[in-house]
Amino acid sequence: MNDELDVQCLPYMPLQIERLRKSKAWLRCKRNPEIAFYMVNLWMRAWHEIPAGSIEDDDDVLADAAMCSPDKWEELKDDILRGWDRHDGRVWHSTVIEIATEAVGKLRMNKSRTAAAREARELQRQSSVTGTVTENVTDSVTEHEGKGREGKGIEDKTTSDDVVAAAPSISQVFAFETQSIRLTTAQLEQWRKGFPHLALEAELLALDEWAGTKGNRWFAAVSGALAKKERAAVDRVSTAAAVRDRGGGRRPDPRI
Repeated sequence: MNDELDVQCLPYMPLQIERLRKSKAWLRCKRNPEIAFYMVNLWMRAWHEIPAGSIEDDDDVLADAAMCSPDKWEELKDDILRGWDRHDGRVWHSTVIEIATEAVGKLRMNKSRTAAAREARELQRQSSVTGTVTENVTDSVTEHEGKGREGKGIEDKTTSDDVVAAAPSISQVFAFETQSIRLTTAQLEQWRKGFPHLALEAELLALDEWAGTKGNRWFAAVSGALAKKERAAVDRVSTAAAVRDRGGGRRPDPRI
């Protein structure tokens, strides 16, 4: 187990729908839907624990995480915890750990691509500066050589455009890339500025599978989805500010 597995930066937990629907755990929930409520609550709690996918192995803690009464917990805990492993004083769910590990891998990959894009951009900038200096020196030298070539009918067909054309285009370096979503540094920064209330990378990872169903229109679809999420976030902030300005009001249930 990865004792440092941490996905607290991700506000969502991916749900593998077909895998869940075909599982024996969900079959038991069909017979007793109440168990499904407790199971999902435990998965969500384990997702934002460190290490991700685990919870302290204590009946009071587990019952609270499941939002289950102590009496009901004693009655149903064997069914609710079926599929969890116990060791090191915690209970562990292999599927939650697997999904969290995959999510961390994607986050690290995107950070690496962002760093690579930044480095490539800096190299291009340095290359542009060097090219300008070289061009000035070359012009100074060839100004005199050209006179001799004119007399001999020699024509130099190599231009600076040929050199530039051979260089890789920085626009082809993606700062963020998943199975369906690919963004350049400029596009990523544009969305980051346009949707300041969102955890952008996390939202993009959550939208990746859905974006794949949109074909060539994925960019507009994802942009629209992010805009909707941004409006909802702004509304929540405005509502919270209004409540605060009025002097409080009933505090929301922190479990929601």
